[in-house]
Amino acid sequence: MAELTNQKKQPEVLEKIEEPSEKKTSSPRKNWLYESIDVSRWIHHQTVIHNLPFIFFLAALCILYIANAHYAEKNIREMSQMEKEMNELRWEYMTTKAQLEYLSKQSEVARLVEKSGLKELREPPGKIILKKDGR
Repeated sequence: MAELTNQKKQPEVLEKIEEPSEKKTSSPRKNWLYESIDVSRWIHHQTVIHNLPFIFFLAALCILYIANAHYAEKNIREMSQMEKEMNELRWEYMTTKAQLEYLSKQSEVARLVEKSGLKELREPPGKIILKKDGR
C-alpha cells in the first residue's frame, strides 16, 4: 500500500510542475519586454562603484561641452554687438566726411567768413615784385 500512495503522489507533483510551464509559454512577449526593460540585473551596487571614475569622467565631459557652447554663444553675441558698433561708426564717419566736403567748398567758406567781415576776392591776386635796393 505504501507503493500505491507513492504512485498517487508522484502524478500530482508532475501535474503541479507542468502547470507553471504552460503559463510561461502563454505570455512570452510580456516576459521578454519586462526582461529587456529591467535594468536592475545589469546595474548592481558593485558595478556602479567600480565604474564611478568613468561616470565622473563622462560628467566632466558633459560639463565642458555645455561650457563650450555657452562660451561660443557669448562670443557670437559680442561679435554681433561689435559689428553693430562698427556700422554705426562707419555711418558717422561717412556723414562727417560728407559735411566736411560740403563745408570746404569755396562758396560755403566765403559765406561762413563773410560774417567776420572778410570778403571774397573778385580779381585774381597780384604779384608783388621787390627791387634789390630795398624800395
